[in-house]
Amino acid sequence: MSFQPAGHPAIMRHHDKGARVARIVERTAKNGAKSWLVKWRIGGGRHGREDFETCYTKEIAQTFAALVGHNGENRPEGYPKGCHGLQQTGPTGPDAGMPTFEQYARTNYAIRTAASPTQRYDYLAEAERHIFPFFGHLPLNEVTRRVLREWAEWMLAKPSARNEHQPGKPLSPERAARRWAHANGIMVKKTGRVSPEVLQRWRAAGSPLQQERAAGTLSPGTVAKIYRGSIKPVFRAAMREGEDGEPPLLFSTPCDGFHLPAAPVAARAVLFGPEVEIYLRAVYDTDPATALFIVTEMATGLRWGELAGLHVSGLDPTAGVIQVVQAYALLLNEKTGRKEWQLKPYPKGKKRRQVPISTQLAALLIQHAQGKKPDEPLFQGIRGCYIDYGNQRNTILQPALTLARQRGLSKHITPHALRHTMITMLRDGSVAPGVMQLVAGHESYQTTAGYAGSETPAQRSLILNSVQPVVDAAEAVFDIPPDNGHL
Repeated sequence: MSFQPAGHPAIMRHHDKGARVARIVERTAKNGAKSWLVKWRIGGGRHGREDFETCYTKEIAQTFAALVGHNGENRPEGYPKGCHGLQQTGPTGPDAGMPTFEQYARTNYAIRTAASPTQRYDYLAEAERHIFPFFGHLPLNEVTRRVLREWAEWMLAKPSARNEHQPGKPLSPERAARRWAHANGIMVKKTGRVSPEVLQRWRAAGSPLQQERAAGTLSPGTVAKIYRGSIKPVFRAAMREGEDGEPPLLFSTPCDGFHLPAAPVAARAVLFGPEVEIYLRAVYDTDPATALFIVTEMATGLRWGELAGLHVSGLDPTAGVIQVVQAYALLLNEKTGRKEWQLKPYPKGKKRRQVPISTQLAALLIQHAQGKKPDEPLFQGIRGCYIDYGNQRNTILQPALTLARQRGLSKHITPHALRHTMITMLRDGSVAPGVMQLVAGHESYQTTAGYAGSETPAQRSLILNSVQPVVDAAEAVFDIPPDNGHL
């Protein structure tokens, strides 16, 4: 058999004695991973219903396409939908023996009733991209610790979503000039055409472009997230009895004794002292309306989605609190099968909470809420709708961070880092851990306790003051040189 390109280099046709054989379409995912889609018209007719199968190697796709052709442009027996071109031998019912990891995992993801539709969608999407191509074809009892270790090594070598296979789109001169102007504190309109004067100054500066990020690989944190959500629970479920009392499929799990490669420990990015004003002023100079959003986020510790989904009715200035009852999040639209930004009727953890606010912040928010209806978002986009996360990040927060770095800030600050800042301030202010947990909306106390594991300037002062008697005693014994402010 031979395969030759037809029209587009990514499309190939198999020629075998006049048979109308499936097309093979090569596809490249955002992370650079390749797959081959085998497509054909059932029965070979021009108007027949289309069927398809995704294969993860070119050789499997070619073999499967040939089988489809030999079977009269019909799906071959033993190759059910979702087989990825690999033959499923024997019956596929409950008595068929040990299912493959992919077969069992697909069922497991679908029946996780405690998970939301969006979570189930994410589990399956991550498995289809990162797990099934590696060991999805193996029976459950053939997935060993060695297989998991090799999978982890393979994952850590995979290119991340932003890499040489998916370079960023080149910026137009106007967009490049606008970003350069924001970074250099030059006033420029947020939308519309950039003035000829700004363009001229940008060209005079050498037409600088934003540096592209270097290609990288998947982080250990990403690998751990996929392992804990899409692999480990599958084996745990296989060790339980079925819903109708069927015996467990496994009596041990390869996850026992398996440890992912250690991830590098990174300190949380938190703003301290003068850094708060440097960052806030940079945001204000970029967009004053967003600066109030940032102040509220930093003073309340609300997650970005909780603040973006906050309605005017959630502001209670009389009681001096914000009622957190919902969140704006990227959720699965079950009608379209795609993820879209939607209002979720509960915050993370599905528990409403109250967060106190000062009289000064309440006054600013009341002024900001004037003219808005109770069921409208408190912070709105240009057209009066919910804030667009990507637009806020790309057009306001990133230029503001560049401006703050030029003014002396060395940390990489994200919206979630502002939440970390607030919770760290609570800890430094000796707020009781239980109260911290309630205000932060942490489901587990262990999450709140994690903030006790880092040293801050306030904690440093407490530590040094506590051990000062030792230093005082040492001064009476040793000839300690004067403190010049250096360690």
